[in-house]
Amino acid sequence: MTGHSPTPKTPRLRLGSGTAHMLVASFTSAAAAFLFLVIVGRALGPTDFAPITVLWTVQYLVTSTVYVPMEQLTVRRLSRDRPEATPWALYLWVTAASALGALAFGIVTLDRFFAGDAGFLFVLVPLIIGYAGFAIGRGYLAGQRRFKEYAYAISAESVCRLCAAGALVAAGFGAMGLSTTMAAAPFVVWLWRPLRGRRHAEAAQKPEQRATATLGAFVSATAASQTILAAGPLVVGALGGGAAEVSVLGQTLVLLRAPLAVSSNLISRVMPPLTRFVETAQWPRLRRLGIWAGIGGLAASGAGFGAGYLAGPGLVALLMGPEYRPGALLAALVAAGTVVATVALFVQQILVAMHSTGHLAVAWLCGLAAAAAVVIGAGGLSASLRVGWAFLAGEALAFVLLVGIVAQAARPRSTDAAPET
Repeated sequence: MTGHSPTPKTPRLRLGSGTAHMLVASFTSAAAAFLFLVIVGRALGPTDFAPITVLWTVQYLVTSTVYVPMEQLTVRRLSRDRPEATPWALYLWVTAASALGALAFGIVTLDRFFAGDAGFLFVLVPLIIGYAGFAIGRGYLAGQRRFKEYAYAISAESVCRLCAAGALVAAGFGAMGLSTTMAAAPFVVWLWRPLRGRRHAEAAQKPEQRATATLGAFVSATAASQTILAAGPLVVGALGGGAAEVSVLGQTLVLLRAPLAVSSNLISRVMPPLTRFVETAQWPRLRRLGIWAGIGGLAASGAGFGAGYLAGPGLVALLMGPEYRPGALLAALVAAGTVVATVALFVQQILVAMHSTGHLAVAWLCGLAAAAAVVIGAGGLSASLRVGWAFLAGEALAFVLLVGIVAQAARPRSTDAAPET
């Protein structure tokens, strides 16, 4: 007797186990990072706080540009039915190049950004190396669906840094001593032994042959996106802005980027189900997700502009101190750009799951070109406003392109093959 084969179930975007832990941990991490900057910023003042702002910006740029792609590709790889082995040699080369690049930056800008104190170089290098391990560890925890441990790790990184900084501020330490807490924080991820649960299937597979090209395209995309997002204080300094103007923009970005900071810790949670959609060829569903995100993002950005204009300066002054109060227009530009960047972060995960990192790079490089054109063409404005307008223009163009690429690439098709780079 023969029977009908059961109809395969259509996968759904169910986040499930560990999601609540990750959500709470993301808020905890963002709040602790915010309090760290508030406490240290108030203790040091705008001028002495400038080296901390630059260290924070460099670490953020390297992590977001280089290490987040390593984390996301690790999560995607481990979420597949037959994961390839980790390309450790590639990751080591990337980490070494990042550390050397940061060191070179520190040497060249030692007088301008670090008050000529070479001691900050001994913080900068372990800071960059430590966050490489933090990203890989997080990738393994999320890829193996150890989401609760992932949540504990990201909470501990920020909370430990905050507690150590509070103790050092109470003891009267200056910028140099406080910066060491930033370098030590990422190493806490190893307390959860992220490599402990490596899958046996991974050991039986060879590393993906296209790993270098895939990572290279992803890094190009994130380099462009994070330059738009986080390089503002460095650009203000390069345009001739003083240390106080650098600190004001830096603190404004940190505070008004809070939704993005929270969301960035959640993207590893959505990657496994999105990867499953790709492996089961759920193209119409992926396309709908992208289009609805585009509509919602554009609507929310307008609300963000208005809220930033009305409440942004007062909020920054209240929480960061009156000396860090930005102008209303600058706060509005940062708020609107942050809303767009937050929604774009999730839209681009669809392309990562589809292995379309080449398309991702095209969108963000176009956005970066638009931002650069605004910085160059808006010479009559202050350095901060030039950066603010460039931030919003670059984020908006890249976002529109991302939604359009997802809508085109995820059209219903007869083949089950995912788009490739």
